[in-house]
Amino acid sequence: MSLSVGILTHSTNPRGGVVHGMALAEALCDAGYEATLIAPDVTGAGFFRKPRCATRYIPAVAEQHLPSLVERRIGEISAALRHNAQYDVLHAQDPLSANALADLVAEGQIAGFARTVHHLDNFSDPGVAARQVRGLAAADELFTVSQLWQDTLLTDYGRHAPVVGNGVDLTHFSAQIKPEDCQLRSRYGLPEHTPFILSVGGVERRKNTLLLLEAFEAIRQDKPDLHLVIAGGASLLNHTDYRRLFDERVQSAGLEKAVTVTGAIADDDMPALYRQASVLAYPSQTEGFGLCPLEAMACGTPVIVPALRPFTEHFEGDEVFWCDPLHLATLVHALRAALSAVAQERFKVSGPATACRFAWHHVARRHFLAYGRLAALSRAGVHASGVL
Repeated sequence: MSLSVGILTHSTNPRGGVVHGMALAEALCDAGYEATLIAPDVTGAGFFRKPRCATRYIPAVAEQHLPSLVERRIGEISAALRHNAQYDVLHAQDPLSANALADLVAEGQIAGFARTVHHLDNFSDPGVAARQVRGLAAADELFTVSQLWQDTLLTDYGRHAPVVGNGVDLTHFSAQIKPEDCQLRSRYGLPEHTPFILSVGGVERRKNTLLLLEAFEAIRQDKPDLHLVIAGGASLLNHTDYRRLFDERVQSAGLEKAVTVTGAIADDDMPALYRQASVLAYPSQTEGFGLCPLEAMACGTPVIVPALRPFTEHFEGDEVFWCDPLHLATLVHALRAALSAVAQERFKVSGPATACRFAWHHVARRHFLAYGRLAALSRAGVHASGVL
């Protein structure tokens, strides 16, 4: 019997958990499941790309204050699914939708739910922090994307979470240059015929953008024609203070014409952006897995990542260039190595070869047993704590 699965994400923006949820839903459909991707939609424009699965959009209101946003989104999601869940399995990809499902369990509306933990944040607001904990503690089935977070969940919360990993769509992300690639730079105001370092994820403390800017300053002493492109950045969190520090540093260093912050990039343009970049610099301080390095490698682009978990779990040796995200000199050294002609040629072959190890159908398969248990729980109408 085909199971119906509702995959819930916190927004329609191209953040890691949303990309994972969408790709998982598509892979489940390929495997014969009836998967629906569900998300609050503030703009009414839908997801950042059209998924190959059913979608369900929850009307949502914009909110700047994080504690208020958290409570609003939880309420919007639970209201939309209350008396109208209609799925054998509900699977949250974030703490907001997980808390909404936990509310529905408490009300007897659903029997249980699954949750994937991509990473955990440090929240100063006690209410938001408590929601994060409840979002993983209340789940009947828990997953995570790396051994790092599996260990953290077991040590800090006493929860075992199987590692499901991540994948990359090799039909979308490839090293094959396409005719429309030549239009990319004019579309986003990037200088023509200029090599550039690419960062994806916006200007954020977690992405270590200020350290990258320092490294860029250093490397431009040898390569004055080099450009820095920071793409993406759609987030529910407020990064205004960190962005102000970044802008001040750009101005004080006289780098206004050498740095471009693009904002959101259309999903159809991401492969071309990776292909035209000389290197993806990804010195992130905290990640669940790191999808962008996989995408860039599939496009034949050299990648720099921290020599830390989770990256050391799924990359080996010279598959990537390594840095210490706390030490500027290591990032500068990695940038110089990645920008070399030898590295540029090597990654055209080695990057796609590495990316081939990561397939979404493998990720989907790692959910099947847990989905079967949740579907049985739903049919029996029994939650772990008793009869509904």
